Amino acid sequence: MKNSLIATALILSSSLIASSAFAADTGALTREQVIASVLQARADGSLLPINDKGVIRAKAAPSKLTREQVQASVLRARADGSLLPINDKGVVQAKAAPSAVTRVAVRAEAVMAARVHTQDFGG
Repeated sequence: MKNSLIATALILSSSLIASSAFAADTGALTREQVIASVLQARADGSLLPINDKGVIRAKAAPSKLTREQVQASVLRARADGSLLPINDKGVVQAKAAPSAVTRVAVRAEAVMAARVHTQDFGG
């Protein structure tokens, strides 16, 4: 019992010494130092904004195009059909691929399946 008590005391004291040495090595900042660095980052523009969900928003890269060039590009894309639609959540919706089967063929197949009372889902 006496040996285990001594061993426990040695382990606790060595861990205490190690943790204080680690804290000294990490260079922990004081509250004032943290506030000063945040204010400095805010002043020089290097502080990135955070949205209401706590996510860092990256700064937008400056555009090399003028407003008129962007508008002209959008109008050209709309005219030639290459402008993809965006849904109400801001997600681009891909265009549906054209069908390889005509409406007439699909209708004929449906009529035949209704007559025979079978349906082949195998393709």
